[in-house]
Amino acid sequence: MNIRIPWIISRRRKIIAIILDCFISSSLYNFKFFSEFNSYPNRLVTTSFVFFWVIASYILGRYSSVYKLSSAFILKELIKSFLLILVCNLIYLTINWGYPLLFFWDSGNFYNLELRELSNFFIRITLYLASTSFIFQSILKLLTNNIIDQKKSWIFYGSKEKFDQISSEVSFNKKKIILIFLTNIDNLESIPIKNVQGIIIGEFSIKSKEDVDIIFNLKLKGLKVESLSTWFENEFHRIPTHTLDNKFQLIERLKPLEDNFQMRAKRIGDVFVSLILIFITLPLAIIISILIFIEDQGPLFYSQIRTGINGERINILKFRSMKINAEKYGIQWSHKKDQRITKVGKLIRATRLDELPQLLCVLQGSMSLIGPRPERPEIESKLLKELPYYNYRYIIKPGISGWAQVNFPYGASISDTKMKLSFDIYYIKHFSILLDILILFKTIKLVLNAKGSNPIK
Repeated sequence: MNIRIPWIISRRRKIIAIILDCFISSSLYNFKFFSEFNSYPNRLVTTSFVFFWVIASYILGRYSSVYKLSSAFILKELIKSFLLILVCNLIYLTINWGYPLLFFWDSGNFYNLELRELSNFFIRITLYLASTSFIFQSILKLLTNNIIDQKKSWIFYGSKEKFDQISSEVSFNKKKIILIFLTNIDNLESIPIKNVQGIIIGEFSIKSKEDVDIIFNLKLKGLKVESLSTWFENEFHRIPTHTLDNKFQLIERLKPLEDNFQMRAKRIGDVFVSLILIFITLPLAIIISILIFIEDQGPLFYSQIRTGINGERINILKFRSMKINAEKYGIQWSHKKDQRITKVGKLIRATRLDELPQLLCVLQGSMSLIGPRPERPEIESKLLKELPYYNYRYIIKPGISGWAQVNFPYGASISDTKMKLSFDIYYIKHFSILLDILILFKTIKLVLNAKGSNPIK
């Protein structure tokens, strides 16, 4: 696999933090177990513990960046560490019959000495690990702030109109980037390259032979030289369609998504993960169904026609989150404070639980777990006219979640859809099983934090 894919490079600090936590948790667990029991623990148990620790830490946001050490930061990190200890022990105790939940109860029969010792050991190891990890992760965050997360200066070489256009796009992102405008008539040789990462070429058509030679010499001095679309792709992990000069430029960059190894592996993963999720969430689905019925005695599910792969019509299922006959005045996007949404609907939308029935669509094969979200044909008829390249989303199966969904809030307008389209095109170009796994974890994080489900307006 090509390791220079942008979404991996930009997360190198987070990857280092995860590797560090894996090393600390594995080493500490093995060392303490050997010192207390004079033997090494089961490798499967150690691996499971490390895996869960890292995943739970990621979901809680323990690997995010920090720019200065403050009392608020320390308090926030301590709360995350406490929650991590609590979650780890609750799961362990549930698996092992919850011994410390009845810490002061002793029948002499139900719990044996070995189980008590292991349970007490697990409580201690999570306390040791949380303390050690907190110290090392805090040091790493402060050190990498000046090395990896420093501000980036880029020179934009092109027209003022194009510069203003991308400046508004850049302002949407949280990434710290300084753009320096340089018109095509300015002297490129006078560029101060000391604190500049590279040059963004706005429009190739306006460059003269002399300009190209100067740009080449600057590249030899160590400056990056990237086209506008490539720069967006590398820095923001999306491809805005207005940065493309022509359709062929996009067509040649999209991966062929025929029946290859990764697509077959994706399908196997869809079926396997969907079956597990259906089994785990079945009690929750029953509770949601009861709550929906109690509120207004209406239908539990809502069926919609959406557009799938190759533009084919598919039928998707959702838990009903709106009032009965919510679309009696016509089809429309949801919006903030939408009066059509029920009380139960607000809850299941915030946690994305209204999407659970779509797992059946994944099993049936019309959808995937990860992919561009399918849209309604009635809304798409307008989007196809307003947004160039929108139909390029049809090259891959739609998904319950996707790269656009984990990077941008609920879309409720053409401008929102345009933004999401830039993420969808990026996903199609960089599709891989590894990226799907990342999106799956980011989706879990969003669901647990109840974020990204509300429209911007």
